[in-house]
Amino acid sequence: MNTILIADPEPMFRLQIRQHIGSRPGFRVVGECGNQHETIRYVNALEPDVLFLDVQLGGGKAFSLIQQADHLPKIIYTAQSELHALQAFDHQALDYLLKPYGGARLDAALQRVTGRPTADSLPDNAFAAQSYRKNLFVGDGVRLQCIAVNDIRYLKAAGDYTVVYTEQGEFLSSSGIGNIERRLDPTLFIRVHRSFIVNVERVDACYRDIGKLYLVMKNGQEINVGKRYLNHIKSLIL
Repeated sequence: MNTILIADPEPMFRLQIRQHIGSRPGFRVVGECGNQHETIRYVNALEPDVLFLDVQLGGGKAFSLIQQADHLPKIIYTAQSELHALQAFDHQALDYLLKPYGGARLDAALQRVTGRPTADSLPDNAFAAQSYRKNLFVGDGVRLQCIAVNDIRYLKAAGDYTVVYTEQGEFLSSSGIGNIERRLDPTLFIRVHRSFIVNVERVDACYRDIGKLYLVMKNGQEINVGKRYLNHIKSLIL
């Protein structure tokens, strides 16, 4: 059962989400809040799996808001326009919903909670990439180096930047890891931690130790799988 907290200053939108989730098995709304202080308190007390968070909550401070919480849920940002979409995905958004909500988009967002959606369930809008490039340019000193996407071993968040680890070495991208994630093929690259995306073809093994799951990359690097991303790994296990 996935527990859900709804944070939105407008009761009508909270009600719309609550009513939709009420008819969907596997999900349960555990609370609602309409301001910044309630949201932090409820997140820490209820520890929801998912937070529907309006980007204008707290006077547009939603992106910094969650950094104050002790518990980190999966976040589905909601908004009146596409204006904050890129910023949302740079802050590890699971999804970004426009108001008023359509039933199909709410279902697609809920499917992202339980695992990566199928191609048929992806929304037909700007946030659903339909094709992925085989080569990308990344910063290398004073120039941009062309790298093959398949040569990427894994990516690690570094503040507002991302370190890209490849067969040829390390490169520093000025893009946030959330923004990069949306440009990578989800059948090849999976998010396993708030700070890590791995190329599944570069993973050698995985193991558990003291209740945590670790990936062992083919170069020997070990990466801890975050609790909220365990479903991404479970989907790969026979």
